[in-house]
Amino acid sequence: MNRIQLMWRPVVPLLFLGLVSFSIGQEKIEELERKLRASPNNESLLMDLGRLYHDLGVAGDDDAVEKGFALFDRAVTLDSTNVVARAYRGRLWTLKARDAWWPPTKLSYLRQGAEDLDEAVSMAPDNIMIRLLRGVNSLGAPSIMGRLLSALEDFIVILRHPDFPEQTKELKVMAFYYGGVAYKRADDYEAAKGLFKRAVSIFPESEFAKKARDELKDMGS
Repeated sequence: MNRIQLMWRPVVPLLFLGLVSFSIGQEKIEELERKLRASPNNESLLMDLGRLYHDLGVAGDDDAVEKGFALFDRAVTLDSTNVVARAYRGRLWTLKARDAWWPPTKLSYLRQGAEDLDEAVSMAPDNIMIRLLRGVNSLGAPSIMGRLLSALEDFIVILRHPDFPEQTKELKVMAFYYGGVAYKRADDYEAAKGLFKRAVSIFPESEFAKKARDELKDMGS
């Protein structure tokens, strides 16, 4: 109906916290909420609870989006140098855009999310987590936002990062898959195929490996 549509590609819920069950996640949320009520400005609690709400928001829980946003917003208010909180707030701006129905509101949220993520990257350009958050977010943005070059930059930095070989296979498969998506959209099909194949080889039983196989099949490989 409107031209401002999110090309939404959801991240696997609870990715950054490990593959835990929904029930365990709920128990953890209740525990962290109790602790936060006792210590409302504890940045560590704000971050841990915010990440859980972020992952539930990615899975489609719009109430969790609002709760997570409030937590990361408070963390940034308490410490403007908390670049990870700023990056997550940027991601949650985009989730708010996903859930909004009015096109100008969507666009406003998307722009605020991009500003937060760009600022986080400028403050910590070598931070793999921040680059990953911005890269995935940029690929989920509509083409009108012009975020493909940012996504390519982020995945190039991640894949060439000296600490990348030491990352978990969960993070690596995600980086390979989304890096492949970025290169495919940039019409560099050989680079895209190479990254999709690496995604399959590093964690063949994962959801991202499955998506990578689908991409390779679609590309005739």
